[in-house]
Amino acid sequence: THPMEKEQSEENESNNTRPCLSMLPEGCIAEIFAFTSPPDVCRFSLISTSLHSAADSDSVWAKFLPSDYPSIIAKSPTPIPNFRSLKDVYVYLSDHPILIDEGRKTFSLDKWTGKKCYFLGARDLNITWGDTPEYWEWTSVPESRFPEVAQLKFVRWLQIWGTIRAGILSPLTSYTAYFVYKLGDDSYGFDTRHMEVSVGISGVESANVRIAFLHLNPQFIPVDMYTSPYTPPSPYIGYCWVGPGWPGIDYDPPEDVDWDHHPSNLKLDKPVPKLRDDGWFELELGNFFTENEDDCIELRMEDVKTGCTKQGLIVEGIEIRPTIA
Repeated sequence: THPMEKEQSEENESNNTRPCLSMLPEGCIAEIFAFTSPPDVCRFSLISTSLHSAADSDSVWAKFLPSDYPSIIAKSPTPIPNFRSLKDVYVYLSDHPILIDEGRKTFSLDKWTGKKCYFLGARDLNITWGDTPEYWEWTSVPESRFPEVAQLKFVRWLQIWGTIRAGILSPLTSYTAYFVYKLGDDSYGFDTRHMEVSVGISGVESANVRIAFLHLNPQFIPVDMYTSPYTPPSPYIGYCWVGPGWPGIDYDPPEDVDWDHHPSNLKLDKPVPKLRDDGWFELELGNFFTENEDDCIELRMEDVKTGCTKQGLIVEGIEIRPTIA
């Protein structure tokens, strides 16, 4: 035999005897897959027929589904299809948030991790004067997942917050909360007024209050250029001033203003609204970690300091989903 042929034969024999994942029993492969992640399992399923069968097994996807998912979907008014496998359940809950709690919340899974996601609808939030028709209107819009959304007619004191118990979320998980909304064509007061947003434990004053804007292009304007038919209370008139050298405005500001701490000098590297795939905007409120299942997490957005008129805000709710690393 030619030396090169002998060497090739020995290499082929070595490859045939080398341990391979697909040589293991399907049950063992499934057990290994259960310690990976949903995206990894989907990639493994494309390698070979034997790996595909193990990757689709219920024993794998049972590890990725929360143990209480049957009781959650059983109470949903959303029509749930019959599933052929637990993988089908996982895929469905990742792509189709289902209504729960009489249509006040939705439940879904994060497709990359299998962690629980909740969306608190406007009816599940606390909205100051939300049940006063002069200030807020409850209506339905076709683009919302919820039966009702809240539409702001007129307020100066804007305060919206919600709560969720850490125990119903995935344990030991970092979450981020987002305020989901739109600004109507008649919206007013959000381009010149910032919000205060925070996430913390209910009953404990949050040390992580941040400044944020709901408007995509926030700005500050001087009092004498403010076109609102309503005059802000005098203690808050300063919030309507612009800083020195504001582009395009010929305005001589008062000399006794502390411009270093004035709202017009707020850096806009704060949370900014982002357009979602569903056509709504979302604003990050903050992060939290589900370490203690008894914690009641409070999610808050408000403007209770400027006293300036606001209208045209459409509130869909607050979404809570795992923090992207």
